[in-house]
Amino acid sequence: MTLQLPHAVFKTISRAHRSLTIPSWTVARRSFSVEFSPQTYAPDTQYSSDHVSKLLKTSILSEFSEQEAKTRIELAACYRLFGLKGWNENIYGHLTAKVHENDGSESFLINPFGLLYSEITASSLIKVGADGSVKHPGVTDGLFGINDAGFVIHSAIHKARPDLQSVMHCHYPSAAGVSSLKQGFLELAQTSHQVGPIAYHDYQGVVVDRNERKSLAEDMGDKNIMFLRNHGVITAGSSVGGAWYLMYQLLAATDIQSHASACALGDAENLNIPSDRTVNKTYEVMHKKGFSGAAYGLKELSAYMRLLDKLDASYRT
Repeated sequence: MTLQLPHAVFKTISRAHRSLTIPSWTVARRSFSVEFSPQTYAPDTQYSSDHVSKLLKTSILSEFSEQEAKTRIELAACYRLFGLKGWNENIYGHLTAKVHENDGSESFLINPFGLLYSEITASSLIKVGADGSVKHPGVTDGLFGINDAGFVIHSAIHKARPDLQSVMHCHYPSAAGVSSLKQGFLELAQTSHQVGPIAYHDYQGVVVDRNERKSLAEDMGDKNIMFLRNHGVITAGSSVGGAWYLMYQLLAATDIQSHASACALGDAENLNIPSDRTVNKTYEVMHKKGFSGAAYGLKELSAYMRLLDKLDASYRT
């Protein structure tokens, strides 16, 4: 059936249709400067996706010894895993690994201060000397520099502890929360028992004062975990995988503590804490009796590197 409109109504609609005009703003053309492209714009061109991506696609691993290339790949993998698990805080935080120079001196690798952890590649890591001098800028070639707090924390521990290859630091919320508790870390569950002895360092503000390196090293002592009170946590190991897996277990343990404390309704009497003997037995099995059949962290990091290879293997670049 065809709808028949009254003649008067049809004439009114027709007049309205003829009077319609396209607003000027819909057809106005804007002239952009030659330098501006909506597809590549960034607040600062040197930090744009286009520019940074080109840098990060370059591999310079052939410039380094085989051992340093391996260390770079492992550390880059750890940065990607931190990002994947949400252990980073924006572009902040830092993980380092020690490398040996041809002259016998030691340096450490650290992230460029401006890359997301998901962008880190083996060739982008910056090599820093014990005095803070940049021994190699990586493929970003000084574009980002390094986090000064990262240098202060890591240089202090690497210098004081020649037995450590890797040091890792983060502000993961449950770890920062535990670092703010008077009672500190509680050995509540099996995961908690596996991490081992804990050290504490009192809060002195953002760690940029080089004089703080002395107390950082003294407080760390011979332990591989240190809570920076009201700040975050540090783990360290004789291998990159060891430091990473220790962080994995420690952060899981702080999550457990957060959940248990909530369930206990703030009353410590509601928490069941095992005996020191049981706690020590668990630690011994994990760290000194080769529970996994390999060095601590070796199988674990290898498994997660396989995961990364399936998701995005560009960390190896």
